[in-house]
Amino acid sequence: MLARCSLSLFLLALVTSLAPLCSAADIDQEGLPDTGLNTSTWITGQLPSLDDIWDLNDIQIAAKNVLRPRYYASYRTAALDEITYQANLNIWSQIRLNGYSFRNVSDINTRTEILGYNFTMPFFIAPAAQAGHANRSAELSLASAAGKAGILYVPSISSTKSIEEIAAAGLSNQTMFHQEYIWSNQSRVSDELQRMEQAGFKAIFLTVDNTGVNGIRTRSLRYTGAQDETGHDASFDLNSLAGFRNLTTLPIVPKGIKTWQDAKTCLDLGFPAIYVSNHGGRVLDTAPTAVEVLLDIRKNAPEVFDKMEVYADGGVRRGTDVIKLLALGARAVGLGRTPMFANIWGEEGVTHMIQLLSTELQTSMQLMGANDVSQINSTYINTKLVESMWLQ
Repeated sequence: MLARCSLSLFLLALVTSLAPLCSAADIDQEGLPDTGLNTSTWITGQLPSLDDIWDLNDIQIAAKNVLRPRYYASYRTAALDEITYQANLNIWSQIRLNGYSFRNVSDINTRTEILGYNFTMPFFIAPAAQAGHANRSAELSLASAAGKAGILYVPSISSTKSIEEIAAAGLSNQTMFHQEYIWSNQSRVSDELQRMEQAGFKAIFLTVDNTGVNGIRTRSLRYTGAQDETGHDASFDLNSLAGFRNLTTLPIVPKGIKTWQDAKTCLDLGFPAIYVSNHGGRVLDTAPTAVEVLLDIRKNAPEVFDKMEVYADGGVRRGTDVIKLLALGARAVGLGRTPMFANIWGEEGVTHMIQLLSTELQTSMQLMGANDVSQINSTYINTKLVESMWLQ
């Protein structure tokens, strides 16, 4: 009898000690839209089923449940008070969609061209650093999922995997671009550009607004301490840009455009495209959203949209967000954090994310009376509220 009681007490103590390790997930959803996601059956630290994931916001909550806090913070963090980060997510509610009736939407076309290359969707996986924090496959699963879905993937130069490894993970006929920084070490710049060309990447997204220093990202600094040296060239100017263009034969797309003046400068300099981005609010806090910048370009330098391609990103979580940027003049729309979060499931998770957004895009197009992404223009949106708050 004594032995039986001792065994019972031992088992009770064991269960009690393990309870915190297997506790139900209690996750701060950070003000994301409440779409009915029920996390009561999730276990803290364990990967939930993809059957629970019905939109891109769900993916972020799942990643928060699984990732080590410092790695979640490294993806999620933004600069200073994160005002621009929140603005990226909230700006969509200030734009209304116009839905037209009496239009044939039995055959929806979402295909588009980016720098002359064909893709199945007008959205792409944008550069984001260190995918290995979410999964050992790191950027390889992003490349593979993008290739099988027929969308563009643009890896970061600060990737976990090498330039060559990422290129090898793609399909034989897959088109990928690559991102590059303006390093103060010119030998490094030349070497990386040469390797990108040799590995088969077809264009360079050149980050032009993150020179010298990073934004002060308090959320992640709590885990990492003082900021590391970026290695970026703080003296980068138009003369430096001209010199950079001589280092590669690949098309260069300046990334990080936040003013109509810089957009016009890039047009005058003969670039084939620009990338409007505030880097998810990670660099300069209170910088404008892509919506506001695109409206500013339309008002002050509309020829930019006629003579070059424009890409944009920032807070895109819904198919309707993609449509709004397309209607504002973007040719293609980037996704930054969400693919990184989706990578907690590896390629399967990234594929699921692409499918969710594709379905939302196509469904919304049908409901708006638009059967081809190339036809989406400003007549499909009402931006009066944003314009009254932003444009002077």
